[in-house]
Amino acid sequence: MTLQTYFGLDNDENEWLLVQRSEGKTVFLRQFKNTLEGLNELSKFIKSRCEKPRIYIKSTGSAALSLLKYLCGIPDIEVMFVSQAGFKQYQTCLPKSTVRNSKATFCEAEILADCAERKF
Repeated sequence: MTLQTYFGLDNDENEWLLVQRSEGKTVFLRQFKNTLEGLNELSKFIKSRCEKPRIYIKSTGSAALSLLKYLCGIPDIEVMFVSQAGFKQYQTCLPKSTVRNSKATFCEAEILADCAERKF
């Protein structure tokens, strides 16, 4: 189990898009339904992947707050909510040479995982 792992989470309609980064590489992409069962599964998945997760979430109002309720059960978790304006600012700070190799729907979640790893 990895001690520190970085995640980016973005809400896409009725799903949470999860990107996991480790050692500067995207290592996992997955979708979880925005339902009671899906949020429980997401929380369990993150718990199983690392001991000290750092998660950046693009603030999506009540959906993000509902997600936080499930994530709070993870020991040593660090969660950062990012506003739309903050997200745009992060994009300008990332290296221009960074190539996004994920599906377009995961692009914002991948940027958030980059930000979590860099801890802007």
